[in-house]
Amino acid sequence: MPKNIFTFLAALALCAVPLASAAQDPFAGSWRAAYPINGMSCQFDLVMTTTGTYNEIDRCGTYVTGQSGTYRVFPNHIVGRSVTDWMPKSHYVVGAAVGTGHYEPSAKPPGGMYRYTFTTANTMVWRDVNAGGTVTFHRVR
Repeated sequence: MPKNIFTFLAALALCAVPLASAAQDPFAGSWRAAYPINGMSCQFDLVMTTTGTYNEIDRCGTYVTGQSGTYRVFPNHIVGRSVTDWMPKSHYVVGAAVGTGHYEPSAKPPGGMYRYTFTTANTMVWRDVNAGGTVTFHRVR
């Protein structure tokens, strides 16, 4: 066989092998959690990449917040998140007199450290190391 056929077959075989980073990163993908909070139905949509970035949109009733940043997985079943961008950047504060008010900047979310457990390949449970709350994410895709 000609040399270029061997090159083609070798390239084709390499395409069939999954990337090591994708195969070994159980966090990569789209995740969703849903909980009632203060009587509102809340949904948390989280996308985590193989390159260590994340994007999260949280919806509770008519309220929407979001954040994005980087994450790092530690060997002791801890995942740490560092926020680099968030929304909303400001919020309206109602004044004491009728019809008065002003906008104030929204504080940067703190990020966090979470102890994680995968109960299945498509379900992960995070427990906030500092606040103690627990959230269960289910893989969407």
